[in-house]
Amino acid sequence: MGTVAEPHKKEFTDQFGVCVWNEHIKAVDEMWEGIRGRLCKLDVDHSRMRIYQDGLPLCGREMDIVRDVAAQGSQNHRIVLSLVKRGASLEGTEDVQLLLKEYHCIQAINNELEPTEKQKKVQSLTAKRKLLLRQRDRFIAQRIDETLKEGETGVLFAGMAHQIDKYLPKDINVSYLIFRLPFRKLRQKARLQARSLIPKSWR
Repeated sequence: MGTVAEPHKKEFTDQFGVCVWNEHIKAVDEMWEGIRGRLCKLDVDHSRMRIYQDGLPLCGREMDIVRDVAAQGSQNHRIVLSLVKRGASLEGTEDVQLLLKEYHCIQAINNELEPTEKQKKVQSLTAKRKLLLRQRDRFIAQRIDETLKEGETGVLFAGMAHQIDKYLPKDINVSYLIFRLPFRKLRQKARLQARSLIPKSWR
């Protein structure tokens, strides 16, 4: 996890600065606290709840993976652990081979140190990554369809790029725990801050 996260942090701070990164982290923490609060208010029987997590492979070691990632500080996975402790069942959610293909794409991008070459690599892999995302979404939807029983509640944690609900059967009622995220405002602020650092003679 760290090998992927650290280059992202460096790229973000190089472009927008440490202050905006810290605000980003604060916004993420507040988002997860909001999700935790809404989950706590759900009137459900946790013994009839199934948890699905993007990035979590169907492998037989799902709980070990969640514990390890939670121990590294992931708010997401700490919430998953808290739900499991209340009686929820954790389901392997993704296809291992598809996750490996996505990981290799990310590594190929991160391995490019020169900005122009990195951007070329991003562009060259865009179509492949979009196809992988659709394949992953279909697999996750299939896993939910296969494992979620009548009368049970499923909780899916997935990133913003996913569109898993498009592939779910019509008899599964979908509601959303979060509708708006603060990151767009942060990025707008970051662009303004970066612009303010440019000498007037350059504008």
